[in-house]
Amino acid sequence: EVTTKNISVSAPRILVIGSEEPAGNLAREALASEYFDVRTMSGFFSEAQLATQIKDPGRPALVVEGSGQWTRVFPALHRGTTKQESANDAQRVPLLILSASITPLETAKALDAGVDDVLSRPYEKAELVSRVKAILRRARPHQGVEIITYKNISLDPRRHLVFVNNRPLRLVLTEFRLLQFFMTHGDFVYSRQHILDRVWGEDRFLDERTVNTYVRRLRNKLEAASANVEFVSVRGVGYMFL
Repeated sequence: EVTTKNISVSAPRILVIGSEEPAGNLAREALASEYFDVRTMSGFFSEAQLATQIKDPGRPALVVEGSGQWTRVFPALHRGTTKQESANDAQRVPLLILSASITPLETAKALDAGVDDVLSRPYEKAELVSRVKAILRRARPHQGVEIITYKNISLDPRRHLVFVNNRPLRLVLTEFRLLQFFMTHGDFVYSRQHILDRVWGEDRFLDERTVNTYVRRLRNKLEAASANVEFVSVRGVGYMFL
């Protein structure tokens, strides 16, 4: 029996509300592909469900609202906080509104109320991800670069650096993205098709054997660097990272 180990991941957690709606679904896919820790909640939510999602521990670094109900969500994010806490970036959960029909007047109203950003369609995934990253930089300006760690491996997503036992490990870009995927998705067995979609993107024409090739290359480099990890191949399914 294969068991997984807990991993220490500092990737920001993002709660996407209305993931069944087109805007929410696009946000979920775009942010997951960038290795954010994405959690989802239906647009048919109760205040109690939302309160559970945004309380410590497991509090999100950002809420993305794609269900058209920001007037319900925004007050809930600030309910129970003092004026001093609301003024402190570390004590509040930022909110990004996604909308296909919001008017300029409604956008101004939301921003004046304290919403962090509003993004109206049409927009591309790249713009959405950039807006999210910008909000997180403003919300947590002193936290520096997010470092992902697992066992004796450290990965710096922003600077594209990998260290094993505090020694640098040289990886090509695809190997880096593959390692980043596994270090942030260590709980399950992932199919080769899923790995292709997440690491190489859905708009590509590659055989699933490409995954085998890159996993083998990455495994060899990690073993040579004495990384305390292993890839488990599950016959007929895909790979697990332990």
